[in-house]
Amino acid sequence: MSWTTRTITFPPVKRRAVKNLPCPDCGKKVKRQTTFEQTLNPWNKNAAGEPKSVPEIREELRVEAEAWEAEPVQCKACREAVSS
Repeated sequence: MSWTTRTITFPPVKRRAVKNLPCPDCGKKVKRQTTFEQTLNPWNKNAAGEPKSVPEIREELRVEAEAWEAEPVQCKACREAVSS
């Protein structure tokens, strides 16, 4: 008996977010970036139990990215001073 492995690659839907804010403690400019991602696959379902479409995924990623961008960020020096 022979086994065959099949790999299926689902297309990713990505959104890159960048925040460029001043540190709330010292006022120094802090820049951070991250990528939010979901794949377009049959197991990624919406509330109705149907597979999500690309516009649904993009909207979810936009909301997630906006929430992340609104969070304040400390600069490295202030973060290390608090942890010490």
